[in-house]
Amino acid sequence: MDFMKLPTENLDTLFECVLNSSEWKQAQKDFNDSEIIFIIGNGGNLAVADHGSVDITRLSKKLAVAPGSGILATSIIGDNCIDTWFTNWLNAHIEKLTPQQLRRSMVIGVSSSGTASNILSCLQHASTSEMKTLMISGRNVVNEGINTVGIGTDYYHTGEVVSLLLFYQLI
Repeated sequence: MDFMKLPTENLDTLFECVLNSSEWKQAQKDFNDSEIIFIIGNGGNLAVADHGSVDITRLSKKLAVAPGSGILATSIIGDNCIDTWFTNWLNAHIEKLTPQQLRRSMVIGVSSSGTASNILSCLQHASTSEMKTLMISGRNVVNEGINTVGIGTDYYHTGEVVSLLLFYQLI
């Protein structure tokens, strides 16, 4: 039986390139200095965010949360819109935090393109709230004012796999 091999880049090479970047070194420092981690993503990257948040909470002394529930997502989206739902979700959590807790918190966005407007607007809001921010992007992009780690892949599936590996590296 003939089969076609799934196209992908070398995961080890991509992973090592990310770990050697100055953006990753900053991301690791920010993660280490944080006690509360909020993680967001669209589609399959929301599943990666949810998986990462569970394991951060299980395997570290940090509290990590992601809006992985379809009930939660549709409720917030129904009350507002898809463009602002991450920001509204984040606001529901951070309004209960002190200024010191905000400074010891981090918001991580996971995006295949690195340019998803609903993720970027949430990260920008977090930054203005004095929270640490990180965009893990499948592509190498620059997002002004947001530490962006680019994986440099051409494939969604490769980006999702490497993104999940990066959460284990942070832990």
